[in-house]
Amino acid sequence: MNLHELIDRLHKKHTLTKEEFITLIKERNEESASYLASLVREEAVNIYGNGVFPRGLVEFTNYCKNNCYYCGIQGSNPNANRYRLSKEEILSACENGYQLGYRSFVLQGGEDPHYTDEIMVPIVAEIRKRYPDCAITLSLGERSKESYQNYMMQVLIVICFDMKLLT
Repeated sequence: MNLHELIDRLHKKHTLTKEEFITLIKERNEESASYLASLVREEAVNIYGNGVFPRGLVEFTNYCKNNCYYCGIQGSNPNANRYRLSKEEILSACENGYQLGYRSFVLQGGEDPHYTDEIMVPIVAEIRKRYPDCAITLSLGERSKESYQNYMMQVLIVICFDMKLLT
């Protein structure tokens, strides 16, 4: 079986045997790689369209309680220059991003115990209030399901009070 046939089967059935995967990898050449890439591009356009969705990444802390081996901000790294952004600095970063055309913000940081729900929920709520047309993604590390439910509920309450839906 030639590589094009393997690629076609992978494309149609979404699986190959272990041996077929090994063959596909070991015998890869410029032509087969180009053919595979064209199918991948076609599939991506079918699923996601041609849009590009840039996100404004706000790295609000590089403190972290963990020591993940691969990570440069691991808690035990003595060479990391640590920082924590204030609420005002986070909101300013979002304002700058909004003015630049971003409509999606990612709040990302190490697993910093300083940023409790009591600190983060008002920040997220304020971002939602100021930029209702923007998506907000949180990358805060491991938190409980209850913690994330709290974010959702508190943000909704702030929006409803602001819109006079609750009084």
